Amino acid sequence: MTDWPTTLFEQHPAFAPIRTHLAQFSAPPDYTDWQQLPIVAHSAGGAPIRFVPSEQITEYYELAIYRHGHVATRLNWHDTFNAMIWHAFPRSKSALNAMHQRIINANPDSKVRGTARDAATLFDECGLVLPYCDEGLLQLLIDHRWHELFVQHRQSWGQQISALSFGHANFENLLAPFIGLTGKCWPVKVETTFFQLDPLAQYTYLDEHLSTLINADWLQKPRQLPALPYLGIPGWFALQDDAFYANTAYFRRKHAPPT
Repeated sequence: MTDWPTTLFEQHPAFAPIRTHLAQFSAPPDYTDWQQLPIVAHSAGGAPIRFVPSEQITEYYELAIYRHGHVATRLNWHDTFNAMIWHAFPRSKSALNAMHQRIINANPDSKVRGTARDAATLFDECGLVLPYCDEGLLQLLIDHRWHELFVQHRQSWGQQISALSFGHANFENLLAPFIGLTGKCWPVKVETTFFQLDPLAQYTYLDEHLSTLINADWLQKPRQLPALPYLGIPGWFALQDDAFYANTAYFRRKHAPPT
């Protein structure tokens, strides 16, 4: 991590949720930079969130966050984007950490992560929040009718459906995108007026909504999060021509259930 691709951050729609936080830097941030930023999040245990060197942490990753607010952070893209999401979606990140902690506390001797923690990790790493107000558009996604969703309904994006990257691995992958990138999306039904809100209001609403569901243990298994080949989202990839959308190795058809 040497360069700071300001133009990409300013222009690519996927970076919109963390754009204002990225704009605070003109070069990759170090630990001094992180320490100078105001505290914007707290763990469910009440500790202010801080981004510290991994070698300073002697406890399990989730436990260190919950008890002390210490997020193990390496000076690489993956962890830098993780810190950015803590700033953009502080309630949801704190709720995910608390969820891990609840499950661990309930079974302290278990060596099995379980499906709920697997789902939380998938969303944390490669999740996308999918607000929508048209049930038909969500059904196209569930049915893997990708050409209809991305091409025929191209004008619906930003008006009746949108996607906001939550997973920090997504941002890292978009620095050098390649065919095959797929995330796990969390659909959120909203009113039509949601799409008339300014971006910050949208992010705040979604952060509060997701954190409420996470704290209520709604997230239980990975299959609750449908797959989304997110390079197909209008404007998210440079080569969105007919041949691109005809690539069924990427835009896979839905398999029929076993009989």
